[in-house]
Amino acid sequence: MVITTYENESEADKIAKIIIEKKLAVCATRFQTKSTYHWKGQVEIADEYLVIFKTLELKTEALKDEILKTHSYKIPEILEIDLNSVNDSYLEWMKGNLI
Repeated sequence: MVITTYENESEADKIAKIIIEKKLAVCATRFQTKSTYHWKGQVEIADEYLVIFKTLELKTEALKDEILKTHSYKIPEILEIDLNSVNDSYLEWMKGNLI
C-alpha cells in the first residue's frame, strides 16, 4: 500500500483516477481528514484527503513516481506499507488487474 494526502477532494479524485487508469494501483480509497504538522516554523492544521493506494510490489516505484509528478504539494507525503498477508482471492484479483 502507498499512502498520501491531498489538499482537496478534486485533486485526490483526479490523481486517483489517473493512477487507476495507468494500472499503477488496483484501488484508491479516500478519506477526508484533518492533519496537524510543522510547516515553515509554524504548526499548521489543515483539512486534507488521505488516499490509500493498493498495489503490487512491482508497481510501487512507478506509483510513487506518478504521485511525485502529479502532486501539488512541494513535499508530498508518500508512505509505503509492506503487507505481510493478503487473502488469496484479493491478491489474484489485484494481479488480474495490474499485470
